[in-house]
Amino acid sequence: MQFLEKMNNARWFWYSMICVLCWGAWALLSKLGSGEIPPDTMQFLFTVGTVPVGIALLLARRGKLEKSPRGIAYGVLNGILSGIGGLALFAAYHTNGNTTLITAAAALYPMITVALAVTILRERFRFVQALGLLFAAIAIVIFSL
Repeated sequence: MQFLEKMNNARWFWYSMICVLCWGAWALLSKLGSGEIPPDTMQFLFTVGTVPVGIALLLARRGKLEKSPRGIAYGVLNGILSGIGGLALFAAYHTNGNTTLITAAAALYPMITVALAVTILRERFRFVQALGLLFAAIAIVIFSL
């Protein structure tokens, strides 16, 4: 019961759930759109779709921009990598491959994040987390059968 209470009060958990819902719908719309138009057009339109969100965020901050050059560089690099990754995902969907398999395989990106967090950020990695990653990899193999 204490676990459920902690989760209910953890803002990160609810933000994560909003992310899951949005990205789940995003993956479905990506597959549907990629069947109709080429991957480069999907990536362009995806980018256009983020503009209203960016404008709303800028307005909410009353036009105040960030001043950290390092933070700005990370943000721009994040956008570049996200754009390339999105383009690759749209291309995978455009092949008319199995949506379930493509989405699940692409969702393995946390394995890279974990490896980088452990090596670069020196974050701790527990046995149970390693077990979770192992099960995720096994799930991809099972999905592909």
